[in-house]
Parts: sequence; structure tokens; C-alpha cells
Amino acid sequence: MKTYRGSCFCGAITFEADGDLADGTMRCNCRFCRKTRYWEMRLPDPDGLRILRGEDALAETPRSRNDGVDMRHAFCGRCGTRLWTWGDIAEMGGRFAMVFVPALDDVPEADLIAAPVFHADGAHDTWWNEAAETRHL
Repeated sequence: MKTYRGSCFCGAITFEADGDLADGTMRCNCRFCRKTRYWEMRLPDPDGLRILRGEDALAETPRSRNDGVDMRHAFCGRCGTRLWTWGDIAEMGGRFAMVFVPALDDVPEADLIAAPVFHADGAHDTWWNEAAETRHL
């Protein structure tokens, strides 16, 4: 496991995240992820996400439906950079935290290229299934 440092574009928010890109990343075909080009790394422990600076600049994208799913998307309220998603969903094993890979700082390009990507079928609320088409993600 590694500790990555990350930030938003304007530098108002900085954070640390414990995980390993080599363990896999995910892109999703749901409406939100397609629109934001979301690419995430799930952390093995949700407590492995630590805000170092800028909590006052955090903003949150509300869910567009009321289905009891606890999933929140954080971004910088000043520059708009996506940062992480967190919540509690039984189908995902309970509490979780996922960081936006492009928000990680100083990750070698070779590590980004080598990171496995799972293309989830979130468009049909079956994240555990591979999406049928992935070229647009």
C-alpha cells in the first residue's frame, strides 16, 4: 500500500489517500461518471482518506435520485476539481471511499498507464458487472 497526496487544481484542498493504483481502478458508464469523466481508485479502508487542508472549500454534488443509496461526490467549490466519492452501499460492501485518480499529485505516468481499469456497468446499477461497451469511457 502507498500513501498518495492529492489536491484540486487551485490548491485550496489537499489530501492523502492510502491505496495502490496497481490493485485496480474503475471507470463507470453511469450518467454522472460519463459527464465528469470519473476515474477512481477505491481505498481498502475508507478511513485512509485524510483531508490535510481546505475542508472549508469542499462542495458536494447531491444525488439526483432518492433511492436510499448513500453516495456523495466531493469537489473543490472554488475551481471545480473532482476529488473523491464516499458513502455506504450494501452492494459495495458497506462504507467506502474512492479518490479521483487525476486529482492525485506526482503519480508517475508509468503507474497511471499500468493501473488496471475495471469498467463498471453503473448505468444499470450493477457496478459489479463489466460494462458491455467501454470505448467512450
